[in-house]
Amino acid sequence: MSIPRIRLRQVIAVLTVAVVLAGLGVGAYFVGHSGGEDLAAAHAAGARAGAKSGEHRGQHRGYARGYKRARSQGFQRAYDAAFRRAYANAFRKIGVPPPRNVNVPHPGAAKSQAPAGD
Repeated sequence: MSIPRIRLRQVIAVLTVAVVLAGLGVGAYFVGHSGGEDLAAAHAAGARAGAKSGEHRGQHRGYARGYKRARSQGFQRAYDAAFRRAYANAFRKIGVPPPRNVNVPHPGAAKSQAPAGD
């Protein structure tokens, strides 16, 4: 039985590669941990920008939604009153007393029939 001979150059080359790789690993570790403050600052800046953008978007969408709802409610109230007034005036013009209860049709209804009164 013979023991295989190990060549000194191969051992030195393998050890050199191992030391270089270990050095790169340690260097990468320290570089990765040194950026923690930058990461926290970037996270804080991103959170502020997101909050500001969300607030701005929410204000505009909320305003538009509220404006639309308020306008339709105001229109509905004005439409009801105007319809009842015009309906009563039409009866008065022909000399007939107007009905007390008038069913107001939905604005934009397909059929334009006279609503039922009393």
